[in-house]
Amino acid sequence: MTSTVFVYGTLKPKLRYYSVAQQGGEFEKEEGFLEGFDLYHLAPENYPALIRGKGKVQGWLYTYKDINKALIHLDELEGIHLSPPEYERVEAIAQPSGKKVWVYLFLNQDRLAKETAIRLEHGIWQPSESAIGTLPKGIE
Repeated sequence: MTSTVFVYGTLKPKLRYYSVAQQGGEFEKEEGFLEGFDLYHLAPENYPALIRGKGKVQGWLYTYKDINKALIHLDELEGIHLSPPEYERVEAIAQPSGKKVWVYLFLNQDRLAKETAIRLEHGIWQPSESAIGTLPKGIE
């Protein structure tokens, strides 16, 4: 089973939900990127959305000792249990390592059509400093 997760937003080191990544147990981290995906910044929510596309997205690979434990926490954060789900977890290949990774794709296409969904051409997400942002659905 794939034991690595690609993170591109609030789960990155020093960001809002890095502590959730740590709840999954011990992991090694390395920088990497995905090709064939597009990244958006959602405002006022102040979190990212990743979809299949044509771009390159920068992020981190977290390789867990116990991926099943980690996925419990990460799936909860990403709202894959909601109806309808906020994100879905799919496999992809990260570069430059060529590792198979889990990654969370945003499902709400209607939300991406709004003018407050900004495509990040450079493929790097950072939180907006002008707003704290609201939490994703299902997160208190």
